[in-house]
Amino acid sequence: MRSLRALAPAARRAARGGDEHLHAHFAAGAALDALRVSRLLGMSYSVTAHGYDIYLEPRNLREKLERAAVATSGCEYTVRDLRAVAPRANVHEVIMGVDGDAFARTLSHPAGRTVAAVGRLVEKKGFAHLIDAAAVLGGTVPLDRVTIVGDGPLRAQLTDRIRRHGLERTVMLVGALAPSAVRRLLEEADLLAMPCVIAADGDRDSMPVVVKEALAMEVPVVASDEVGLPELIRPEFGRLVPPGDAQALAGAIADLLAFDAAERAAMGRAGRAHVLETCDVTRETARLVELIESARR
Repeated sequence: MRSLRALAPAARRAARGGDEHLHAHFAAGAALDALRVSRLLGMSYSVTAHGYDIYLEPRNLREKLERAAVATSGCEYTVRDLRAVAPRANVHEVIMGVDGDAFARTLSHPAGRTVAAVGRLVEKKGFAHLIDAAAVLGGTVPLDRVTIVGDGPLRAQLTDRIRRHGLERTVMLVGALAPSAVRRLLEEADLLAMPCVIAADGDRDSMPVVVKEALAMEVPVVASDEVGLPELIRPEFGRLVPPGDAQALAGAIADLLAFDAAERAAMGRAGRAHVLETCDVTRETARLVELIESARR
């Protein structure tokens, strides 16, 4: 009901001949509201599906996708699954792009052993495996710091895991931070870790935006070979590891940290060039607009 009330101004404008199209982010409640308004007022709608809304809350997903003028998602992995669910839907890949100007490096590259990770403290982010990897590295490649940004229901469990490994001085759960603080953290990190897994309930990421933001800031990435991440990460600026494998994650982190600052800077520049070529927010926004306009002609 709350989201329907939020749509009331748009519905009134549409009824007066103003707004002609609705776009919903997430294929769960927002898409259902868009479908209802579409039926009520005879206006078209489109939807961008992300992750949990596809795999954790799929109720009426086929109808919401097939009735939409166009449906999009941010990687080939999720686009493939959407097309399988709704074969008659007009589904396309439109990447959640990154602004290269907003995420541009202003500091020299660090030369330490610091790892950043950003995301909600939920199973699908795989942070438990990152903590285990830090413990593995403690005996061979001690890390200066692992900073995990975000909050969520697993905070107490992750805090206990850190304590059991004796990593209280190495692994920090700093909670949610303002976007400017996240950008600063990324710029000061030697690498970003994104150890995503498919959760026991089926929840999963698609293509975490923070990975693209880190690459734009010339930060190498270690990520799971899972969901949409293999579509983006290349050996020239990152490493992929099997999901849930702390030993492999530790090995990949150690591999990247073995490069000196100049070598990591070169990797960072390669990552930025790739992400700006493939994930530019202006180009992807224009593509979404064109898909919507084309579908409505």
